[in-house]
Amino acid sequence: MKKVSVIVPFYNTEKHLQDCLNSILHQTYSHLEIILINDQSTDQSLSVAKELQKEDSRVEVIENETNMGVGYSRNIGLDQATGDYVYFVDSDDVIHEEAIRVLVEEVGDEHVIAGSVSTINDLYQIEEFEQNDEIQIKRRKTSKVFKSRSVLKGLYSLEFIREHNIRFYEDSRLYSDYTFMYKLIELEPYINYTRDSRYFRKNRIDRVTNPNLVLTPRYEKIDHYAYMFHSVKEQYEGNPTMQKLIDSDFLNFYRKTAVLHLKEPEDFNHTFSVLSEAFKQVPKSSYNKLNFILKKEINYLKQGDQAKFLKWFNLHDEMRLLKRGFKGFGSLKKYLFKRVFKKMDLKEQTVVFESFMGKSYGCNPKAIHEHMHNNNHDYQFIWIHANDKLDIPGKPKQIKRFSLAYYYYMARAKYWVFNTRVPKHVTKREDTILLQTWHGTPLKRLGLDIENVQMPGTDTGKYRKNFTDEVSRWDYLISPNQYSTDIFKRAFMFEQEMLETGYPRNDVLQQNSQERAERIKESLGMPKEKKVILYAPTWRDNQYIDKGQYSFELPLDLDEMQEQLSDDYVIVLKLHYLIANQLDLTEYPSFAFDLSKHDDIAELYLISDILITDYSSVFFDYANLRRPILFYTYDLEDYKDDLRGFYFDMETGVPGPLLKTNEEVIEAIENIEDVAMKYEERYEQFYAKFCAWEDGQASKKVIDQVFK
Repeated sequence: MKKVSVIVPFYNTEKHLQDCLNSILHQTYSHLEIILINDQSTDQSLSVAKELQKEDSRVEVIENETNMGVGYSRNIGLDQATGDYVYFVDSDDVIHEEAIRVLVEEVGDEHVIAGSVSTINDLYQIEEFEQNDEIQIKRRKTSKVFKSRSVLKGLYSLEFIREHNIRFYEDSRLYSDYTFMYKLIELEPYINYTRDSRYFRKNRIDRVTNPNLVLTPRYEKIDHYAYMFHSVKEQYEGNPTMQKLIDSDFLNFYRKTAVLHLKEPEDFNHTFSVLSEAFKQVPKSSYNKLNFILKKEINYLKQGDQAKFLKWFNLHDEMRLLKRGFKGFGSLKKYLFKRVFKKMDLKEQTVVFESFMGKSYGCNPKAIHEHMHNNNHDYQFIWIHANDKLDIPGKPKQIKRFSLAYYYYMARAKYWVFNTRVPKHVTKREDTILLQTWHGTPLKRLGLDIENVQMPGTDTGKYRKNFTDEVSRWDYLISPNQYSTDIFKRAFMFEQEMLETGYPRNDVLQQNSQERAERIKESLGMPKEKKVILYAPTWRDNQYIDKGQYSFELPLDLDEMQEQLSDDYVIVLKLHYLIANQLDLTEYPSFAFDLSKHDDIAELYLISDILITDYSSVFFDYANLRRPILFYTYDLEDYKDDLRGFYFDMETGVPGPLLKTNEEVIEAIENIEDVAMKYEERYEQFYAKFCAWEDGQASKKVIDQVFK
């Protein structure tokens, strides 16, 4: 049997290493040696590797004396390998159980054979991979098969590697595969390729302990690519075919990565100088087929003429944006936003508000707006609405989301007040202040704390990157309690100013008025003589039909509840906005009220006597009223284990009983005074931890700190 040396460098990938190594150890092809190179990890990765070394004699662990990078580590692996072939795996990835067997059986007398790469968010996606009964082999250009210039997915003859001294680049921590791949492409222009050997790249976003290439700052990418580029240009000085390929790769890197950094004013001189030196090694013949403007841009870059380069660079950028702008009215609005509106003077006394993507007039933005309006703050107020205009006091200017007016005011307003994320393409001016109010105390995991994002059409890695990119724009973030502060800083990687004021939307709960509650009840057409049960459940990330379409079945038995409770109670249902259009209460006209579209849930808190929820953060706010809370957690095990997970133990941390059946819910309501007494002590502890900052003055405190 042919022996395969599997080489796995690792550095601070403790959370992924076990899965990676299990996928190698459980290969159907077992004649392996597994060489693990620890590049001075500071987490528990080395312990994971050594534990496997004890369990399997095929595993060898090597430790670098200092952190040297993946290229150095792979070269160490090549020096230690004793197999007929080598196969490289990144320590945060996994491979299909048949990956190596297929390649070994199909390699024949070839020096190289390649499989394919797929990107996954979770291991269960591997099961979706269907392998053909008969392995399909194609002959293709090596440069096309390894288009990304990554060695992953290939099986390589170790004798061939050593005979031709094929090595990884060690002078740069990035792009170390290029020297290996260029040599391979030179020696083996065509290779066999099969999709039936699958390598799975796992999305991983770790900005703190071990940022991957995606997260590396562009200026670092440019520097490291330039180091590598100079080296390979010198190495292939007498080979015009390879020179042309290397130049082509560099031009692609320039157009996709470098130009984005050149748009940023910081570090421009250094980046310009690095690129200028690199382009001096690129002959005109390598880019003479490019468009006229880009050729001018490159020529002045080579000459080191910043003024003329910027003239053509900016013209080129403008032409690209203008071209996109004429693809439709939507693109034109974005063009005007970037190139016209953002160049106008900032409106210093203008505030743009948005609540839940324009779907409501509520939450923290409403409370802040009303305090400013009622106290005669001298500002122009702009409110964003999604479809129909909102009922807002003071008659602020209302603009439809993504309309031309939306882009105009987003470009010119000094202040943005949002409680959810701002669209990624709506970039903030440097002098614009973004107050992120957020919309709840976290029970379920948030942001970077979510291991697996199960929303449809959502890639976990991109979700995390987009999330942290969004957070980097926030100037202020409101926190309702110390518990939230700690989680927000970690899960959001928030590093700006935290406003530890309590939530403005809860001011009204501290200023609770029975008279106001009765007015609200009357305006909603509800019987004054009956008590109110508020049912406000969360939504489940995995209950969806398609992207943007969520399924929901009401877990409460309204027939039974109406029969047992309607003499004393009515029930108000407030569902999450993603599922709020799926209720049919026509059979319960005087008992059940669908107020899912009611903008201000605080008003529903005020009129209710009991809250029923599950994993929604509404109970943190409702606790300010010190009224009974029941938790209808019929799917607790599935939710906490398979979906987002919780930050604290529901069974010991919440201020009310966990109920599993509809019968238990009804019984608890019928005996609500006894339930309240039973949970009185825990309720007080909960209140002290989560509601202590709420004093009815949060709106004023936020306004005093932000609107200076």
